[in-house]
Amino acid sequence: MQLESMAIGNQSSQISSRPRYRFPLEPVLPITPRKWSFYHSVDVKTGFMPRLSKKSRSTQIPTPAKARTLHSRPPLYRFQEIFHAIKTGRYPNRTKLAETIEVTTKTIQRDIDYMRYQMSVPIEFDFARGGYYFTRPINDLPLFQLTEAELVSVFVAQKALEAYKGTAFEQPLRAAFQKLQASTGSANVSVSWDDLDSAISFRQFAAYLPDTTVFSELAQAIRNEEAVEFGYKKLDAKAFEKRSVEPWHLACVSGQWYLLGFDRNRKARRIFVLARMQKVSRTGHKFSNSRPGEGEIQRLFRNSFQIWQSENAGLEQIVLRFSGRAAQLVRERNWHSSQQIQELAGANPEFSLTLNSLEEIIPWILSWGKDCEVVRPVKLQRKVKNVALVPHKIE
Repeated sequence: MQLESMAIGNQSSQISSRPRYRFPLEPVLPITPRKWSFYHSVDVKTGFMPRLSKKSRSTQIPTPAKARTLHSRPPLYRFQEIFHAIKTGRYPNRTKLAETIEVTTKTIQRDIDYMRYQMSVPIEFDFARGGYYFTRPINDLPLFQLTEAELVSVFVAQKALEAYKGTAFEQPLRAAFQKLQASTGSANVSVSWDDLDSAISFRQFAAYLPDTTVFSELAQAIRNEEAVEFGYKKLDAKAFEKRSVEPWHLACVSGQWYLLGFDRNRKARRIFVLARMQKVSRTGHKFSNSRPGEGEIQRLFRNSFQIWQSENAGLEQIVLRFSGRAAQLVRERNWHSSQQIQELAGANPEFSLTLNSLEEIIPWILSWGKDCEVVRPVKLQRKVKNVALVPHKIE
């Protein structure tokens, strides 16, 4: 029995050691160590974690709310805010100014340094009060600095305002020059405007404008490209006639205001003297033709001696010869954009220019008397001779 039990035990152990499945086992391959890299491995995709889209990031990843929003303010705006805050006498500091203007304290510090050293604003810090103040009274913020030569140039330009006297531009221009003068407040420039007033002046023909509303209506019509109607009296006419015009350009020539425009009734370009107009009114009708640009306007005036020109006439080459004192006087001025002066033997220069009309230059030639001789054209010689031979009746 004992032997039998041992045999049975050996048999059971053999049975338990046998494999449960009856298919052959595959040989195990040797394992080699490998360095894993999620970014350089061929088997693994570049992104280990899936990248969230912009919309998913905004919904899944909350961002902390900002304490306050900073804005990019223009420097001039910041300068004005800082100036007025200090002028009130509240002794503001950088932190308070930064909160009010909504910029950083570093920006405020840079602005204060610029105002102090570049604009000569008397700003200092009061440690006892903990804020900024002005060391001396100051009314306006000097926006920019002008040199002494630039300031004199501004004054000269202001003196030339006589051409706009009586027009709608006179008061705004004077106010602009006064603001410009006040805004320059430079401690480095010592120019007395009273001294300049006695040293520089313009002696010219003042612009004649009996009715300032005429100028205002025409200027508004030009800006709106709107036709106007007015009564006009020609030089030799005895009564006013109604004109319908598309106004293009206003020009002040030798103290006289002129209007260049398109006459609707005559279907042609015309020039009108503002002093001969009355009852100017805007019609509300837009221009039938486009208004000429600045370049075209200048070309129209270029071929006239002052303002008048012949619409269909060609250009005339005019040559004049001067002698005596007139020779030197002609050399000293620029009379026309096309003028040329050729020096001849005997110190008698020849003065040449190109014009579209001869009417305006005839009185100018006669004003020189015997010291001006017309060389060409021949028709100008005849015109000057005929006008000179007409006796003047004195009453």
